[in-house]
Amino acid sequence: MTMTRPIALLAATLPVLVLGLAALFFSPYAIVSHAAGAQAGLWYRFGALQVMRPGWALAVEMLFTALAGAAMIVLMLRTRLPWAGAFLLGAVVASFYAALLLARLKGMTLEVILPDVILLLTFAASALLRWAQVRALKRQLRLAFSDSLPPAALERIAREPSLLSFDGETRNVTYLVCGIRGLAELASAFKDRPKDFTRMMEQVLTPLMSQVLRHGGVIGRLTADGFAAYWNAPLEDPRHAFHACGAANGMVMALARTNEALQSAAPSGHQPAQVEVGIGIATGPVVAGGFGGHGRLSYTVNGDAVRLAARLQALSRNYGPAVIVSEETREAAAEGFAFLEVDFIAQGRDDRPVRLYAMLENPVGRASPKIRALVTFHEHIFRSLRNQQWAKARGLIEQCRNLSGARQSLYDLYAARIRYFESNPPGPGWDGAFRPAAK
Repeated sequence: MTMTRPIALLAATLPVLVLGLAALFFSPYAIVSHAAGAQAGLWYRFGALQVMRPGWALAVEMLFTALAGAAMIVLMLRTRLPWAGAFLLGAVVASFYAALLLARLKGMTLEVILPDVILLLTFAASALLRWAQVRALKRQLRLAFSDSLPPAALERIAREPSLLSFDGETRNVTYLVCGIRGLAELASAFKDRPKDFTRMMEQVLTPLMSQVLRHGGVIGRLTADGFAAYWNAPLEDPRHAFHACGAANGMVMALARTNEALQSAAPSGHQPAQVEVGIGIATGPVVAGGFGGHGRLSYTVNGDAVRLAARLQALSRNYGPAVIVSEETREAAAEGFAFLEVDFIAQGRDDRPVRLYAMLENPVGRASPKIRALVTFHEHIFRSLRNQQWAKARGLIEQCRNLSGARQSLYDLYAARIRYFESNPPGPGWDGAFRPAAK
C-alpha cells in the first residue's frame, strides 16, 4: 500500500533527526573532530581567543536541534517545502551568530556545526522524498489526464495534490463544446481516402485543442466530431468565462489558418475541404469530481451548464457565427468581447427560456460603429417580437440585412418564425421565447 504524504514524510525525516540527536548525545567531538577543530579556528578568527565548553552545552545543543527539527517537520507537513527551507536557513544563521556572541562575550563554546548538519540532513531527506513524490505524481497525472490539462496545472497539482479532489463538489464553471459542422457530409467526400480524412481531422482538431490548453482549460471529452472543455475545475480560475471565450476566439482564428493550409495542400483533382465548427459555451454550477466504476475514476464535471453548452453547439449552425454563448457567459466576459443577442429560446412549454448570444469580435471591435448598430437593431427586433409587432419586426430585419457583416441566414430564421407566429399567434402573456424552433 502506498503511504500517504504525511506518513511518508515522517518516515523519511524522523529517523534522520533521531539518529542525529543520538550522534550528538554520544560524543559529538569523536564523530566530527575535524568540524570541531574548524569551529574553534573560526571562533579564533572572530576574536574569541580563549573559549571553554560548559557542562550544560550538550543539553542546549540537543534542545535546539530537537525543537528546530520538530518545527521544520511541522512546516513541511503544513506548508510548502520552501517555507521549511527558509526556516532552516534562519535557524542556521541564528544559531551561528548566537554561538559566536556567546564565545566572544563569555568565552563559552557551543557546537553549531553538527546540529546544523543534522537539520540539513533532515531537510535533505524531506526534499528528496518530495521530489520523488512530485515526479511520480506527474507521471500518474499524465496517464490519468492524457494531455487534457495544461502543463502549468499539472505542475501545480503535482506539488499540491489536495488541489485535485475526486470527492464531489459544486463549482461554478464555464463549459465549452466544439463540434465539426456537417461531419457526415465531410466524411462522405473522403470515402475513397479514409486515411486522408483521419489525418485532416487531426490537423483540424489539434490546434483547436491547443487553444484550450493555452488558455488554461481542461479537455474533458473527445468525440469523433469534436471535444469538450471546461474552466475553473479542478484549479481555481476567477476569470473562467473570459478565458473560455479567449480560447474560442483563438480557435476560430486557428481554424482559418488550418483551412488555408488544407486548401493549399489539396491533391490535384480534389475539391479542397472547407471545415466549419460550431462552439457552444455556458457558465453555471456543476458537480465536479471523480466519476466511474470498477475501480476506474475519471475527473469530470456534470450539470446544466454541460447540457446547455452541448445544445448551444448544436444550435449554432442556425445563427451563422461559430461561437454561441449563454447569458451567464456573456455577463462574465463582457469586458473583453463583443456579443450580439441572437435568440431567446426554451426547450419545452414549461422550461425557463434562455438568451443566446453570438461572440462577434475581439476586444478591439467592441466599440466599432458596426457592432453598436447591430446590437441596437437586435434590441429593437426582440422587443418588437415580444410585443407581437410582427410588421415592425419584419421591417427592422430588412434593415439589418443591409448592415455591414449581416448574416442573411440569421435573418431568414427570424423571418420564418414571424410567418409561423402570424399563422399561430402565441396569445396574451407570451414571454417571447421561440419554443417551436427549440424542439
